[in-house]
Amino acid sequence: MTIISTIRNFLASKVMSRVLNDWSDQSILLKKREKFELIRKKEGRQHQVFYFHELSDPYSHITAQLISKLNKNYDIDLIPLLVGDPPKATVHEPNLYRKYCLSDALRIAPFYQVEFPSSTLPEDNLILLGQRVLSSLDKDNFINSVAEISNFVWSGNQEALEALVDDKTLSKQGMLSVISSNEEKRDKVEAYMGSTFSYEGELYWGADRLDYLEERLIDLGLKNNLNKNLISEKKQTIATNIPQESNLELEFYPSLNSPYTYISFPRVKSLAQKYSLKIVTKPVLPMLMRGMSIPRYKVKYILSDAAREGRKYGTNIKDVYSPLGEPAEMAYSLFPKIDELGKGFDYIQSLTKASFHDGINIGDKTFLKDLVNQLDLSWENVSTELNSDIWRTILKDNLEDMYSGNCWGVPSFKLTDEDGKNSFYQWGQDRLWLIENEVIRRLN
Repeated sequence: MTIISTIRNFLASKVMSRVLNDWSDQSILLKKREKFELIRKKEGRQHQVFYFHELSDPYSHITAQLISKLNKNYDIDLIPLLVGDPPKATVHEPNLYRKYCLSDALRIAPFYQVEFPSSTLPEDNLILLGQRVLSSLDKDNFINSVAEISNFVWSGNQEALEALVDDKTLSKQGMLSVISSNEEKRDKVEAYMGSTFSYEGELYWGADRLDYLEERLIDLGLKNNLNKNLISEKKQTIATNIPQESNLELEFYPSLNSPYTYISFPRVKSLAQKYSLKIVTKPVLPMLMRGMSIPRYKVKYILSDAAREGRKYGTNIKDVYSPLGEPAEMAYSLFPKIDELGKGFDYIQSLTKASFHDGINIGDKTFLKDLVNQLDLSWENVSTELNSDIWRTILKDNLEDMYSGNCWGVPSFKLTDEDGKNSFYQWGQDRLWLIENEVIRRLN
């Protein structure tokens, strides 16, 4: 590598780090909120909350049961917009995507006190019929009817849907025109998935993030009643009479370029300690090093969302330095040896902290040496694996195992019984509560 290319890469990393830091910085977020609020007042607009509903999306079916409550509990102008499938560039592993989303929605629906009428995806003709009906409704009727119409679609009740069709119902062409217009609005606010709320510069995807929107509306004094409960609160299992020891195993699939992975470590460790779980750390390559691409607006949402999730749980994203490419490869090359010595979990945690909190290039040999020493390991022993290729096969096997559970993103998890059977796969740091519920169920 020439001096010029080295300088160019360094400057590119600095520029990218600045952009990433802007997306995750809370102080910048709060200033933007003030700016948007001033603009809203100047333009004389109500507190407009846009909601993008996708009939074929299982998460939208859950949210459909909540938007009427949101509208009643807050002094807002809720604007529902029917949209179609998300942009193809935002959906990775499409064959796994719908399958995973449905199984995940089926699992979380009961905690939101929402009934899911089917364990299979709805038929295209029912989706089309439901879209025609919904796109014909005005705002208020959409809000009041979407839960019922969604239920008809997902339960396969064609007769009930046909009964809603009248002379005011749009044709297929008219419906497609409405959806196209709504998707332009979705693109403008940089949303990309169904079940997403947009309010003055920020996005809130699904029931999982509705609490952030509610808290923001409460801060603005928009709650219509004195009830302190959020409509998005989950009812979870309470742990009672939990054994002091268990033989359950939690396999953990992290990656070095994932902010969600970074913020998950303290809670993964806490969960393991609370229920005496054995953690097996199985790192995988970042998606961008697996030949996938992510649009800039999706990267922006991921980082800003991970940052607010991190603040919620006390693990702040601060200075970001992406480890993609050679830095990640160097760091991964040491993992098999370090894991063999019992420090694999701590090693990956330290690497993600360096990338998403300390702004450190983890491909720096001096940094790696210091980190190994901090883990009370011998650099002379561990460094024999530096830049070796053993790790590539290990990470490939980890990825195949993760994919076998219909998970392709990180962090993912697999809970098993002591014999390694009865696998329970989950994707995402925001599903640790669901893993805990499963642990409680098995231990009880």
